Amino acid sequence: MEDLPPPSADPTLPNTPEARAAYIKEAQTKRDLNGLKRLFEAELLALPAFAEAMAPYFDQSRPHVASLYANNKAAAYIKGPLLLKHSGARFVEIREAAAHDLWGIQQKKLFDLQCRWRAEHITLPGVRHTEEFRQWEKYIEHCPWLPPITADEVALYEAYLRSDAYEPSRNWPWQDYNTFGQTAESGQQDPDPADEDDGEDDGYRAAERRMYRTLPAWYRYHDAATGAGSLLALPDVRGDKEAYYIGLTEADKAQKLAAQRARGDMAASLPWHPFIIEEDHSPYFRQFEDPAELPRLLRWYEADRADARRRHGYLSEATHWIARALEGSAAPWPIAAHADWRLAVIAAGMRAWGHQLADVLAEVWQEQEQNRALGLPVTGPQVYGDHKPFAELDWTEEDSYQPKFILRGRELAGEPRDFNF
Repeated sequence: MEDLPPPSADPTLPNTPEARAAYIKEAQTKRDLNGLKRLFEAELLALPAFAEAMAPYFDQSRPHVASLYANNKAAAYIKGPLLLKHSGARFVEIREAAAHDLWGIQQKKLFDLQCRWRAEHITLPGVRHTEEFRQWEKYIEHCPWLPPITADEVALYEAYLRSDAYEPSRNWPWQDYNTFGQTAESGQQDPDPADEDDGEDDGYRAAERRMYRTLPAWYRYHDAATGAGSLLALPDVRGDKEAYYIGLTEADKAQKLAAQRARGDMAASLPWHPFIIEEDHSPYFRQFEDPAELPRLLRWYEADRADARRRHGYLSEATHWIARALEGSAAPWPIAAHADWRLAVIAAGMRAWGHQLADVLAEVWQEQEQNRALGLPVTGPQVYGDHKPFAELDWTEEDSYQPKFILRGRELAGEPRDFNF
C-alpha cells in the first residue's frame, strides 16, 4: 500500500486520502500552483523524517527549505504532465515527419521513370498519357510498379537531410515535368539571390514561388550524389506526340471561336477578368468606391496587405523554425553569418530540423518495412488539401484538359480515339 503524507492540521486542506486526491486533481485542472504549494508544504512540515533531516541545520532553514521544496513539487505537478505530453507529441511529430519524407525517395524514382517513359525507353503498366504521373504523384503509396525503398536509398536521403542542400518538404509538384523542363531550359534552376535579399517579404515570397518551379532540392542532390545526371535531359518523345494532338485540338477550338466572333457571339471567347489573378486590388476600389470614402479605405487596405506580408513572409518562416527546430534542439546549434539575420534564423532552423529527421530516419524506415511485412498500416505521404480516397478514383475519366484534348486531336487527325500512338 502506498505511504501517504501525514494529514494536515490546516482545516482548509484535505485530511483524508480521498479528499487529498480530489484536491490535487482540482488544483492541476485549475493550474493552482499556490494551492498545491500550501498542501505540499504543510505535509512536509508535518513529516517526522523531514524534522529529523533538518536537525543538523540552523533552525530558520526549516521553513525556507519547506517552501522551496513545496514550490518545486507543486510546479512539477502543474507543468510536468503537460510537458511530458508535449514531449511525447513532439517525439511522434518528428517520426511522422520522417515517415512522410521517406516518400520523397519514391517520388524521385517515379520522376526518373517518367523521364525514361517520355523518352520511350521503357513502358509502364497501365500508363496511357503523361498526366497520369501527376495522378500517381498524389497517390505515390499506391503505385504498383515502384520498387521498395532500400537501405542504401535511406542512407543517401539521410545524408541529404544533414547536408547544406536540404530544403524542408513542402507541397512540392514532384512530377511537374513540363515546369521543371522549362526552368532548366531558361537556366534559372536557383532562385535569384537579388530577389531574396531585398529586405522585403514580397521578395522572400517571390523567391519561394520560383523555388517551386525548379527541380526539388532532393532531386538535385540525388543526381549529383549518384553521378547519373538528370534524366530530364532525355528527349521528350512522348510529350512531343501529345503536344501535336493537343495543338490540333487548340487550333480547331480557335477556329470555332473565330467563327463565333464573326457571328457576333462574343461571350464564349471573352477572357477571364484580371482581378482573379492580380494581387493589388486598389485600382478596382478607385473604380467602384465612393471618392469620399476612398482615401480611408485605401489606407486600411494597404495596412491589411502589409500585415499579410509580415505574417506570411520572413516573420512567419523565422518564428516557425524557431518553434519547430531551434527551440526543440537540446544541444546548441550554429547559425551562419548572413547579411539578413532573418534569413540566417530560417536557414539555421531548417538545418536543425533536417538533422532531427536524419536522427530517426533509418529507424522509422525499418518500422515501416516491418509494418508492411506484418500487413499493418504504414504512414503515407503528407496530404495537402482535399484528397479523394484512392479506391474512389476513376482512371478512365478523361475530363481534364490534357487527355481530353489529346483524344480530340486524335479524332481530328482521323486516328482512333485512344492513347496508342
